[in-house]
Amino acid sequence: MDSTENKGYDAAVVGCGVVGLAAALVLANSGFKVLVVGRRPEQFTPTDSQRFDPRVYALSHRSQRVLDRLRVWDNLPSQKVQPVSEMQVWGDGDGDAQGYLRFNANDSGVDSLTWIVEQSSLFEVLLAAIKYQPGIDWIDAQVEGLSRERQIWSIVTMSGTVQVPLVIAADGAQSMTRRHAGLDFELDDYSAEGIVTTFEIEKPHHGIARQWFDDKRILALLPLPGPYVSMVWSMPLIDSQPFVKLSNCDKAMQVQQAAKGLVGELYGNFKICGETHAYPLRHGVAPVWFGDGVVLMGDAAHVIHPLAGQGLNLGLEDAAELANLLTSRKRLMSVQHLGLADEQLWRAWERRRKAACSPMHWMTDGLHNLFRIDLPGVAWARNQGMKVVNGLPMIKRWLTQQAMR
Repeated sequence: MDSTENKGYDAAVVGCGVVGLAAALVLANSGFKVLVVGRRPEQFTPTDSQRFDPRVYALSHRSQRVLDRLRVWDNLPSQKVQPVSEMQVWGDGDGDAQGYLRFNANDSGVDSLTWIVEQSSLFEVLLAAIKYQPGIDWIDAQVEGLSRERQIWSIVTMSGTVQVPLVIAADGAQSMTRRHAGLDFELDDYSAEGIVTTFEIEKPHHGIARQWFDDKRILALLPLPGPYVSMVWSMPLIDSQPFVKLSNCDKAMQVQQAAKGLVGELYGNFKICGETHAYPLRHGVAPVWFGDGVVLMGDAAHVIHPLAGQGLNLGLEDAAELANLLTSRKRLMSVQHLGLADEQLWRAWERRRKAACSPMHWMTDGLHNLFRIDLPGVAWARNQGMKVVNGLPMIKRWLTQQAMR
């Protein structure tokens, strides 16, 4: 699908991740001619020792609807999608002082709170959809340069130069497109890493996701299809680097300790099957999401702590809001007169997305900082707060609805 000729594209999407491919499909479904630019990410290949991609996402109900609207949800292999029926969260107290929260799908009248899906599975179904979408071309090459002249952006790759009136930067938290366009912003570094790996378990997980807050570390065990769970453990750099170097047996022992000894009770025999990976944890929201014909989308616009599992969901909602705005405008005018590079359209999109993203960014950053406070009485207060919330069904139902969206 490589293309080096100028074919009158309405927009170029820089970035071949899940959000970039979803944005390209949204635009093509609205009648625009789109160019996707970027190297195909290295994809996970299952092996006997590692059945699942170490990187997984927890998809919200709204993300599910976005993928369904793009006609890719039903193409995800059922053996690669794990519904989550319940979420259990433990605080950092000991014994009776430990806080606890439980959210159940049935309490909110739904079958699933969320769905755990591998990154590679999402990419493959989106890529397949793009291949059969006549309104999309793809240059499988890295962007070498970006320049603007007379309201037109020139995108330079090893395959040639393409000119477009609009560029969507969906090339991640360290977006080079954002930097070229003069929209860069500073990310707050948590001086921490997220550690991911997969465990094979003995007892069934029953579709329950579990999370433990412990000594500035947040451990999550997410259910996968079959006898497996995915671990996402965020911890300070001083802890993460030594952890990665441990033997698999010692890693499992540390997980057991962080879970207050519950791993054996909940999962039985518990062993790592596959590699362990680490990635840096950062936080930040761009002050400007649109300027001079460049739009920031997904992690290029907002980077969030993974403790709530909402990073990808916010990116897919960026694409969904664009679809909503384009649909409403198409009722008033033809595609040729929509004006995709129109500043009014993107300012409206920016306002809506900032308003929707801000509460989630505030909550995750606040929770992360709350559990880092080491002052007398603070641990007791936050664990008691968890207990109080767990005893208030209406508050729990509201929190569940906000998380599912």
